[in-house]
This record gives sequence, structure tokens and C-alpha cells, in this order.
Amino acid sequence: MIIIDVSNSAAFSGKGSIIVLEYTDEDVALKVARKIAEETGRSVTVRREDMGVISSIPAITTH
Repeated sequence: MIIIDVSNSAAFSGKGSIIVLEYTDEDVALKVARKIAEETGRSVTVRREDMGVISSIPAITTH
């Protein structure tokens, strides 16, 4: 299982929020994570089931 968590440290009075999605295909999970980062401007972390980090995608800002 691959877990994608989307963080927004400014939500909920600065306490943050997390959205979790589960995938079994790492390539698909990474593709989805990049798209979420692009579309939301939030940082996204992709983790293995044991919570080890596969990839961290920083918040992407557009000007």
C-alpha cells in the first residue's frame, strides 16, 4: 500500500490538515501526488505502508 498525504499547515487556525489517499502502484501514486501539488499549491508526501517516505513534493506556487 502507498499512502499520499496532502498537508496544509495554514488550515484550521494553523493546526494543519491532512488528506490521505491509498494506492498500490507507486508510479501512479507519484503521478497523482505531483498533480495534487500542482493543483492545490500544497506540499504532498508519498509514503510506504510502514510510513517510510518515498517522495516529498514541496508546495508549488504559480505567479
